Amino acid sequence: MKSYRKTTNQYSDRVKAQKTHVRRGSFVLIPMLCLILALAVVGQILQQSQVEAKQLKQQQYLLQASSLGDAAAQRAVRRLIQDTDYDGETWKVEIESMGKVNPGEVVIKVEKNRQMEDSHIITTEASYPADDIYRVRVIREWPITVKSQNSE
Repeated sequence: MKSYRKTTNQYSDRVKAQKTHVRRGSFVLIPMLCLILALAVVGQILQQSQVEAKQLKQQQYLLQASSLGDAAAQRAVRRLIQDTDYDGETWKVEIESMGKVNPGEVVIKVEKNRQMEDSHIITTEASYPADDIYRVRVIREWPITVKSQNSE
């Protein structure tokens, strides 16, 4: 009987040792899986925030280009009032006047409207930032009737 008990005890000791070993591995595996999942979530959040930052910058460029186009139209109207032969220009806006961020550029074209006398069509093509590969270009047209100061 002694031999039977010794064998049974040895067998049960091995089973207990194997179960303990398996448990130790699962205690290490579960935190590692949680860490991997947490890192994946953080990575996705960082990637999404980077995409949103790029979109925000593009929206800022669009607003700036629109403002430049509007300012260029006002500039063209003033020039047309002074000189009815004004046909446009390339207006380069320097960094100092843009808040020391990026320079802008606007191509202004003025054409006489064939359908109406004393009427012009002002076309502005604003680019902001002027020399960047991510620049935004806004093209607008304004019909305008201008009477020169010389005729009054």
